Amino acid sequence: MCKRSSALFFAVMLAVLALGGSQLLASPVLIKLHLKDLSDYQKAKALNVLAYHRFDNLFIAEFEKSELLALDDASLTYQIIDEKPWIESYYVVSESKRCEGVDLSRYGEILVQEGNFYFLKISDQGARGLAEKGYHIAKVFRHAIPLKYKKVTEALPKALLYDPSIDSLLSLISEDSLYVWDLRLQNFQTRYSYSDSIHSARQWLFGKLVDFGIDSVWFHHYYYDSDQYNVVASVVGTAQPDKVIVVGGHYDSVVYGGGTNPYVWAPGADDNGSGTVATLEIARIIAQNPLPVTVIFVPFAQEEQGLIGSYYFAEYLYNQGTDLHLMLNADMIGHSVDADTDVVIYAAASAMEFVNIMMDMANSYTYLSPYYGGQSGGSDHYSFYQWGYDALFASEGDFFYNGWHKNYDIVDSLDFDYMKEVVKMELATLITVARSLVPQYVCGDVNGDEIIDLADVVYLANYLLKSGDAPPDPICRANANGDALINLGDVIYLANYKLKGGPPPHDCGNHQP
Repeated sequence: MCKRSSALFFAVMLAVLALGGSQLLASPVLIKLHLKDLSDYQKAKALNVLAYHRFDNLFIAEFEKSELLALDDASLTYQIIDEKPWIESYYVVSESKRCEGVDLSRYGEILVQEGNFYFLKISDQGARGLAEKGYHIAKVFRHAIPLKYKKVTEALPKALLYDPSIDSLLSLISEDSLYVWDLRLQNFQTRYSYSDSIHSARQWLFGKLVDFGIDSVWFHHYYYDSDQYNVVASVVGTAQPDKVIVVGGHYDSVVYGGGTNPYVWAPGADDNGSGTVATLEIARIIAQNPLPVTVIFVPFAQEEQGLIGSYYFAEYLYNQGTDLHLMLNADMIGHSVDADTDVVIYAAASAMEFVNIMMDMANSYTYLSPYYGGQSGGSDHYSFYQWGYDALFASEGDFFYNGWHKNYDIVDSLDFDYMKEVVKMELATLITVARSLVPQYVCGDVNGDEIIDLADVVYLANYLLKSGDAPPDPICRANANGDALINLGDVIYLANYKLKGGPPPHDCGNHQP
């Protein structure tokens, strides 16, 4: 019996090996991989390098140890940083404006230091201990991110001109709404990710988004260490609905320090009730004034545990093949203590084009003094950057040192007039970027020759009466009188304009559909 069992065992092993069982002998290692240019990216993709985190063009990646020679043959620069990967968690840790200087090696093993960022092999408990000391933490998952080449070029400010159509939408922002909604979030007493109150808070957020008249509102569920939910609402674009911009800010809160209990009281009015209500207010306005592209509004879960909710949602969008052009993140935008009224814009160097747009918006429509703060790993925009998307993070210039992650992060400590200005900056950026993603046109230029003349009158009349011409492309360019209908009223309006000196065609809104 024993001999038969042994023979059977060896037969099974031979079959496994024949079917590819050599994978049982795989021995991957974690490497630090520097990709200098597009050619390096293409080589790494061809070799099926699995990347899990990026610092600009430096990646934390996994590769089979026995095949490292292939990286050498491809002239790729790498260094082994962990020969026994994934036996413990990994986090990216970075300093905040208020962190206690501690020896990070006492909490975990420092595998890579890249500027202000540290890639640590560390337990979840150790990472949260560093968060308690004031460090930003970002969980690194064993989910392969795209090796997407992002060329860094000098992006000069566009000096965008003032646009009254944008200003009219900014005038709809309500400081009272920002205050009332932030107070409501505070009055849940805590929005700690593992508390009962977080369920009530997300249901309230869901209800508000539905109240705005948004048809598509849903919970994005994921499981990390518990069942968690991002709240998602989509306003479909009027011209290019497949193009997407995400607007968000996390809705969870936490407190640290002696005598605190996040299960009982973690008001989080600034961190991040302020960013959450900014997301709500912009959603309210866009719900009634849709943009040319689709806007997805997302209050994120579990930011305080390492950007967990935003990571899962960015991964979801990537796997869906979403044509995402920009993510706008607001986190701690309600505290100002002096006359400088500065605001910080964080982003990767590859997103400077969008940074400059946001700075132009601040200078054109607000009293804020914007400045670029470099890249930050301290909020949810960073998750989208990991998945290859451009992302901006707006935050207060006068950081709430005393109240951050404390019991007294309450609405009474905030400046809601300042918060309103930051929301104006974010909304103006959203509108400007959305309009830039669709083909330009001029209302009244029906035939698309960039001249408004009698030929446009004839073209539109033929289209409406004789079907003699193809429809205007896009059809909105024929809406000369601005009533959102394409009919003979537009023919008469254009004829009056060209023949009798009547009013000019309707302003299409910065020449965008």
